[in-house]
Amino acid sequence: MTDKHVYVIHGYTATPTDNWFPWLKRQVEEQLNIPTTILEMPNADNPKLLEWDELCDRLIDTNHELTIVGHSLGCIQALRFVSQHKIKNIKMILVSGFDEVLNTLPQLHSFTDTSLNYQTIIPKIDQAVVISALDDDIVPYHYSETLARHLKCQFILMPNGKHFIDRDHIYEVPVVCQQISLMNEYRENHFNS
Repeated sequence: MTDKHVYVIHGYTATPTDNWFPWLKRQVEEQLNIPTTILEMPNADNPKLLEWDELCDRLIDTNHELTIVGHSLGCIQALRFVSQHKIKNIKMILVSGFDEVLNTLPQLHSFTDTSLNYQTIIPKIDQAVVISALDDDIVPYHYSETLARHLKCQFILMPNGKHFIDRDHIYEVPVVCQQISLMNEYRENHFNS
């Protein structure tokens, strides 16, 4: 039994069974033997900041060695969670993330209206990486690049993958598994595809 745990926070309009989330859970649990929970964020079609905060507060067990994977809006939520808790040594993988107002998604402004305080977030993070695709048509990659710069962490720009959602037939994202493996001191070759 491990004291490690991976939590996945999906984004706007998504569910735990969408996109690459079930695949990621299977891979991490089977290959790395790390329990993985995909949070079901409330009202994903009309997200409310305080409801998302409350769900994370209730379901993320901070007594574990945490790896948090966020996708899109889930990235902001992951960062909010870290900023609001007395935790340390967090590992974060943020996919197609952003931390500023997106003109393409005005309904999400409540999540970006208040800037994140990176001076309180960065010291709590052990390792972090932001992943985006050159052809992301929902959150253009420069938003993710800015997020990585704010976090002072590695930025991985994939040549394709769009927004990493099933609409674009993306059901597996091996680079996410590779990063979880690397961050949790496993060999990268578990996830060759």
